[in-house]
Amino acid sequence: QQRRDLIATAKECALEFYRSLAEAGLKTTKDESSTLKSLQPAMFLDELFSHCADDEFAAIPCSDSMLPIARYGHLATVVDETTLYISHGRASNGRLLGDLWRLDLNTGKWTGAHLRWPGSPCDGLASAQVGTVLYAFRGRGKDDCDVTAQYPLKVSAIELADDDYSMHASLKWMHIDARGDLSPRARSTHTATRIGSSVYIFGGVDAKTGDDCSDLWEFNTINQTWLKRSNGLQARSAHVAVCIADRYMLVTGGSNGNEVCSCGEVHAYDAVEDAWRVINIDSDSDVPSPRAGHSAVLVDNEWFIFGGGDNDRALCDAYILNVSQIADETNMAATWRQFTSSCALMGREGMSANVVRSPVSGRKFIILHGGAAAGKASAETFICRLSATNA
Repeated sequence: QQRRDLIATAKECALEFYRSLAEAGLKTTKDESSTLKSLQPAMFLDELFSHCADDEFAAIPCSDSMLPIARYGHLATVVDETTLYISHGRASNGRLLGDLWRLDLNTGKWTGAHLRWPGSPCDGLASAQVGTVLYAFRGRGKDDCDVTAQYPLKVSAIELADDDYSMHASLKWMHIDARGDLSPRARSTHTATRIGSSVYIFGGVDAKTGDDCSDLWEFNTINQTWLKRSNGLQARSAHVAVCIADRYMLVTGGSNGNEVCSCGEVHAYDAVEDAWRVINIDSDSDVPSPRAGHSAVLVDNEWFIFGGGDNDRALCDAYILNVSQIADETNMAATWRQFTSSCALMGREGMSANVVRSPVSGRKFIILHGGAAAGKASAETFICRLSATNA
């Protein structure tokens, strides 16, 4: 116990030291503050994790009592490489959340954002950022339990630049009255992928029937309309999706009924041709095992996937799909390789994954937050500094 107390004290001292460096900007002149602002991310990310090896995850030490409620199935996004926002999700006790929190990457401090109009509590929602606007495509909430009703997929948006980075500003979710001859039904554990100025909603679990979906919908953020697109090759939920070359949407993993989908089969939707195809996976690839509830993030031409589960256990590994040939539009082929074979920190489902780049060192960091294992949600945040090979 004494050893644990000493370690905890050391972590708190280190964190406060770097925070004090970042907060020193309060004593600078106006001209100096703009320079300091660009240096602050390097102080926290570059320096605090300077003793960690590349390509390994480390938890952010938190001495604050002010932390987000532990959650999974939430949304997360990064604005201007300086702030990580998280919102919604489900707590360990089953409580649905509609709050909004931000992690200041300059100081490592969490702050609860004051919402003038809170979002409707739900989990399993999907989100996509277009400029400084974050669009949320609602998951399942307490109002979606009447099996005799049919609900359209609700769309909300929040402007994340309104606060001018002030930790005391109010933010507001705005409901969007989306138009269209047809619209998608309410669902959860679907994906939202930005291609150009549109967001593509794919799959998920139908809120009324409980069936996995294969339908694809385009939400035009300019005129706020829905357009039905070609159905996917396989119904799935709790999968991951990503945009490549501002044209293709790649999809892998997830579940179909009681079966976990293979990650060895990657499907691609061509937004120009409105057509689906199967990506050719190199036969020498180190293919991930089937999984659902995993998280993913694109770093240049490398698509990272983390954790998830396979109905029997949480998976503690991570893989990278090299999509450079697809990005160059030279060949619809890709190669898997393993990023890490075992890391207990990522053995969770429903985590969020984001990437940030230090404006000083140029190093890239992957940020994982939350998730659940064995029915218990987490409030922890993990960061990995990528090596030159993987960045």
